[in-house]
Amino acid sequence: MLNGISAVTTGQIHINQGRECEDYTELDLERKDYVMTAVADGHSSQKHFRSDRGSQFAAEAAKESIYEYMNDYNRFVEAYNYDKQYLINRIIKMTISKWHIKINEDVDMNPITQNEIDKYLDNDFDIENISSIYDTTLAVGVMSQECSFGFLIGDGSFVVIDKNGKMNTPIDNIENRNYKKTLSDDEAYNNFTTYFSDEMPFAIMISTSGLYNSFIDKKDFLDYNYSIATELGSLNTIDDKINMEEKLGEQFEEKSKQGSQDDISMSIIFNSDNYDGIIKNLENMKKIQEIDNEINYSKEKIKIFELNNEQILSQKNENNENIEKLASEKQELEKLNIDLKEQKHLLEEQIKKIQEELSKITSQEEHIDSRNMEIDSLLEKYKTIDKEKEEELNKNIEDKRREEEHIKLKEEEKKYLQL
Repeated sequence: MLNGISAVTTGQIHINQGRECEDYTELDLERKDYVMTAVADGHSSQKHFRSDRGSQFAAEAAKESIYEYMNDYNRFVEAYNYDKQYLINRIIKMTISKWHIKINEDVDMNPITQNEIDKYLDNDFDIENISSIYDTTLAVGVMSQECSFGFLIGDGSFVVIDKNGKMNTPIDNIENRNYKKTLSDDEAYNNFTTYFSDEMPFAIMISTSGLYNSFIDKKDFLDYNYSIATELGSLNTIDDKINMEEKLGEQFEEKSKQGSQDDISMSIIFNSDNYDGIIKNLENMKKIQEIDNEINYSKEKIKIFELNNEQILSQKNENNENIEKLASEKQELEKLNIDLKEQKHLLEEQIKKIQEELSKITSQEEHIDSRNMEIDSLLEKYKTIDKEKEEELNKNIEDKRREEEHIKLKEEEKKYLQL
C-alpha cells in the first residue's frame, strides 16, 4: 500500500520575529495508482514578503499538474515509457505556469499596497517581476508501480530508499550548484533537476534546507533519514501517522532551535507493503551507520591522539633541546666556575698579602701617629723651653747691657777720679 506523512515546523528565527512559516507541503494520497508529495521553501528576505503564499502555490501547482497528467494512469505510463524526460519536463512547465496563474489571481484578489511597496521594496516595485515577491524553492516526488520520478529546484533535499533498503540522493542540487535557483527565475524551467526510476522504491523523502542545515554534514543528515525510515512500517492507522507527524514536528522544533533556526518541513511517500522485506536491511544499514559513527568517532579520537602525539613529541623534542642547551650551559658554567675558583684563590692570596701589607701599613701608621703625637708633645715642650730661653736670653742681654752701662759709668767715674 502506498502511504505518506509530512510535517512542517516554523523556524526559531521566525518565531522570534513573529513571522509566519514560509515552508509548505502537499501530500496526495487519494489516488488509486500513485502517491505524490511536494515541499516548498519560501524565501525569507524582505523583498519576498509573500513567499509564504508562494510556497503554498508552488506545492499546489505541482499537485494539480501531476494529477492532470497522471489521472489517466495507463496513458501516462505509456508516454513515460516512450520519453520520460520529455513527459516530466511537460509537468514542470505546467507547474511553473500554474504557479504564475495562482500568483496573478492572488494579486487580483489582494493587490500589492503602497504600504507594502514602501515597507518591503524601498519604493522599488516592478510589476513585470511580480513573481519575485512570491519566490520559493520546490521539490516534488511521485511513486507508482510502473514509474517513480521527482524534480527539484533550489536547495531542498531529495532522498530515495530503493526496494532493497539502500539510500541515495539522486538529486543533489548543492553538488550541482543549482541550490541558489528559484521558481521566479527567468530560466526556472532549465534549472530543475530530475529523477526517474522504472522500479518503485521503498520511499522518497524530500525536505527543505532548514533540516539539512541543522546537521553537521550530509552523512549525519542521511543517518537521520534512515532512522525515520525504520519507523515507517509501524504507521498502520491514521493515529499512528498523526503521532509520527507530531513526533517529527517536535524533533524539527528542537533541530531548528539548535541548528539552522529556519523553517523545517519534510514529506515522505513510501510503499508500506515493501517494509517487511527491507526492514532487516534498514536495521542493518542503521546498525552499519551506527558502527560507522563509532568507527568515525574512534577515527576522530585517533586523529586527536595523533595530533596530541605530534604535540607531545614536539614538546618532548623541544624539552630535549632545552635539556641539551641547559646541559651545555651547565658544562660551560662548571668550567667557568673552576676558572672563577682559581681566580678567587689567587685573589684570596692577593687579599691575604694585601691584608698583611695593610696590617704592616696600619702598624706603621699607628707608629707614625704615636711618634707624631710624641713629636707634637716634644715640640710643645721645646717651644715652651725656647720661649723660656728666649725670655732668659733677653733678660741676660738686658742684664748685660745694664752691666755694660754700669761699667761704662764706672769707667767714666774712674777716669774722672784719676784726673
